[in-house]
Amino acid sequence: MKKFLSVLLTLIMICGAVYPASYAVSAASYADSLRSAGFPESYIDSLVELHGKYPKWTFKVFHTGVKWQDAVDGERAVTHSQQVIEKVHNNNYYCSCSKCKKNGTYVIQLSPDWVCASEAALKYYMDPRNWLDAKHIFQFESTAYSSTQTQAGVEAILKPTWMYKSAITYKNTEGNTKTYKKNGTAIHYSDAVMQAAKNSGMSPYYLASKIVQEVGSSTSSYAGGSCGTKDPFKGIYNYYNIGAYSNASNGLEWASGFTRTLRDTVIYSKYDSSTGKVSGTKYNVSEGHYCCWMGNYGDYYKVKLYTEKSNKYTAGVVGYVLKSDIRTKYFNYGRPWTNPYKTIYYGAEYIEGGYADYQYTGYLQKFNVNSKSPSLYAHEYTTTVEAPKSESEKTYKAYNAAGILDDAHTFYIPVFSGMPSKKCTVPTPSDETTSTTTPSETASLTLDARTQETMTLSWKKQSGADKYELSIQNKTKGTSFGKTVTTHSATIKGLTPANEYYIRVRAHKSSGWTSYFAKGTYHALPPKVTGAKQTAKTATTVTVSWNKVSGADGYTVYQYHSSTKKYTKLASVSGATSKKITNLTPGTVYTLAVAAYTKDTQTKTGAKSAKVSAYTKPKKVPIKSATSPSSGKIKVTWSKPTGGVSGYQIVWYRDSKFKTKAAEKILSGSKTVTYTGKGFTKGRTYYVRVRAYKTVDGKKIYGAFSDSKKVKCK
Repeated sequence: MKKFLSVLLTLIMICGAVYPASYAVSAASYADSLRSAGFPESYIDSLVELHGKYPKWTFKVFHTGVKWQDAVDGERAVTHSQQVIEKVHNNNYYCSCSKCKKNGTYVIQLSPDWVCASEAALKYYMDPRNWLDAKHIFQFESTAYSSTQTQAGVEAILKPTWMYKSAITYKNTEGNTKTYKKNGTAIHYSDAVMQAAKNSGMSPYYLASKIVQEVGSSTSSYAGGSCGTKDPFKGIYNYYNIGAYSNASNGLEWASGFTRTLRDTVIYSKYDSSTGKVSGTKYNVSEGHYCCWMGNYGDYYKVKLYTEKSNKYTAGVVGYVLKSDIRTKYFNYGRPWTNPYKTIYYGAEYIEGGYADYQYTGYLQKFNVNSKSPSLYAHEYTTTVEAPKSESEKTYKAYNAAGILDDAHTFYIPVFSGMPSKKCTVPTPSDETTSTTTPSETASLTLDARTQETMTLSWKKQSGADKYELSIQNKTKGTSFGKTVTTHSATIKGLTPANEYYIRVRAHKSSGWTSYFAKGTYHALPPKVTGAKQTAKTATTVTVSWNKVSGADGYTVYQYHSSTKKYTKLASVSGATSKKITNLTPGTVYTLAVAAYTKDTQTKTGAKSAKVSAYTKPKKVPIKSATSPSSGKIKVTWSKPTGGVSGYQIVWYRDSKFKTKAAEKILSGSKTVTYTGKGFTKGRTYYVRVRAYKTVDGKKIYGAFSDSKKVKCK
């Protein structure tokens, strides 16, 4: 027995010695191919090791086209809230600058305990070399569709969730349980994922992993994006949590299509399907009120009104409102997403349309460092720095369980210029020897002047510097350029009006270029607003609209006073290109103007639009009486309404529905408040109404009619 064991041990030792020697040749050859492909030396060992375990895997170098530190700075530009991390690590993972830590407490960015990530933490999660192992490399896997990807593989990814081998069942907008079917056949979740993948060109494994990451659990009732029971968005689904920037309700509002009322309207409590008419309790609804779509009913939508404050949504009245009074401009990508199939299928279309061209890996969707992207360092799927790592771990687990880990997979691994020679790490508390505050957090530029196309900036003079370099990135367009000066100030020319610019400064000394010591983000002034005009009016409101100014953060509406030749601010609006001005005087002409503004270190307003004459309607006339003082005559008396009035219109009708007009009289002047009409038929009953008008630019602008008075002619 001992002899047998001795021989066996010898054979094992021989085999162990031979295998590494033969593999070393193959590994060396493969390493050379990686170098030829453009991988830096610090990537090679990890990729060679992976190749030895998974020879069908393909590693492709992705040259980002940006410098490492530029990418880090770009991802942290302006505020640091684009990169957040859960507060479960040591303090070196959390940003301690004055914006992110106040009075000794980290500022919560996402409830309950997410704060801004430190620069060291960001570098750690952005450095691709930290993730070149089997569990984490899937953040670099291509999101493109491949015919080798199977429904069985999708089922394996869905296995930890209620979706595994299950037909799609859900609650509709009325709260009823439904099963999603096509041609009478129940559709499974894996069917939906495969169909979405083929339609969009996205990897079904990627889509399934994304769904599991966002809403996956043992039951659909766990996550707000998948339960279908979250008020006020009952029956709305968002399995990818698109638009869920702060909470699930943000994403559900996105999935519902941001339904709003287009104008002041009325909502009714009942609808008769046999007649197509509404009835019941009426509720007045103001323009721009939030509502969630619930169904189509002839000329009406059934909706649920709601309000939103500080990311908290409160449900309101349910009823029927005219389709023409509802904004549906965001009913694209199949929205509203009223069942799981729609969110899976059309959500994939949205992701493909927004990310496939430049952000075709999970890593790039979080860290948009592709220099060709029009939204460099922006348009990112999530703010969580750990998302690529955690999603990759779930993908690895699913692939392993499905037995497809050894299959062919293609990975696009980012490479930056100017990367550190070693992997980036986050110091442990015992490693701390100096403050973690960076120059970018303590020094800034001074903006001395700006126009639509120029900015003049200055900075602290650096001892021993013979010149300075400005790195200028147009964050609106995603383009960059530079400028070198010999003084500690510079005027940048040729800017695009209203565009946002991220500017950094570094100094050149005898020892070479320093790191960037001053930086700031500023907008060029917006251009003059065009196309301003009045689009709606009531007795106390006017609505003004204008053409969009690209890059503007918002707009301000002003009133011009001819007596003082000065403007006063009436209202501001963020994003929208129209504004209803309220609490105005009836029958009054206002001179208005609109200007765009941008916000960075301060709010700056561009040139005002051409003046716009806007006017309110006269107020409703209070009618007092209608009598017949003698044969053939009818006398009408009313009160002058508050506000401006140029005259009145009196109308006599032969019917109570005001369809047949018997007579009409136009009176000039606001003081006359009684009139006797002649020539009416004896013994006939008439219905009379009065309304005021205001003459504006030679045109009569009428207010609402008074209530009617019934009178029988003598």
